[in-house]
Amino acid sequence: MPVIDLTKCTRCLKCVKDCPANAITIETGEIADTCIHCGHCIAICPEMTVFPDKGEIVPLLPNSVTAEDFNLFTAGIRSCRNYHTKEVPEKMLRQLITNLKHCPSASNARQLQITIVRSTEKIQLLNKLTEDSLIKLFSLITSPLISPLIRLFVQKMDIRRLTRYKESFLEQQKVNDSLICHHAPAVILFHGPVTKTGMLEADANIWATYTSLHANAMGLATCFNGFTVKALGKNGKHNHNFDIPITNRIYAALLIGYPKVKYKQECSRKSPRVTLV
Repeated sequence: MPVIDLTKCTRCLKCVKDCPANAITIETGEIADTCIHCGHCIAICPEMTVFPDKGEIVPLLPNSVTAEDFNLFTAGIRSCRNYHTKEVPEKMLRQLITNLKHCPSASNARQLQITIVRSTEKIQLLNKLTEDSLIKLFSLITSPLISPLIRLFVQKMDIRRLTRYKESFLEQQKVNDSLICHHAPAVILFHGPVTKTGMLEADANIWATYTSLHANAMGLATCFNGFTVKALGKNGKHNHNFDIPITNRIYAALLIGYPKVKYKQECSRKSPRVTLV
């Protein structure tokens, strides 16, 4: 629990007003157990008299990144499916993970765990398990017995298109032994226990996005691997292969490595539909 040093506190009440849990009683310096450990009180205190329960207080340096800088930076980020075989140094991977302490979360419980798969054999196994699961799913959906039922209940599903995709996938598999992981030198798996609130899925996507941005700023490239999440996320029977607790669920997967390609033009995508109410 954060601690308030009342001997230096000026009673400006900034921490009290900014506390989302209304957990601070400034008269006594007490912080109730309703505290969600968001750190707002520590970050806002002008006198640095509120101390975290973990780590040290680090003053923020001036930020030179402008909105235009960020816009130009993100315009150049694309999903990478062509990687050099060069390993990503462990120091860089740990730096990416350490930075996640700055990232927000949906519930602030921060129950997510992270597994970094670096072994070539393990990445190939992850690739194979995902491919096998997808082929099994495609075969089930497009089978003559099941597809009429699917059309009945999910009318928008294009079975013919799925059949063509399955056939194309099987053909590519003959010449490409890494259709899912694209020979990435590392795969970051974001996982955690199954919760009733479902907040961890949101947390995983938030953290994976921050990690992707940070990685690109370090000269790396990434690709969100939704196939692995769909194929293995709800089924923990393969978790032991990657030292993930069987009770955990994979919520996000991120390929990461040094890119073989460099994109020089911005390619605009369809903008989201916006409604101002």
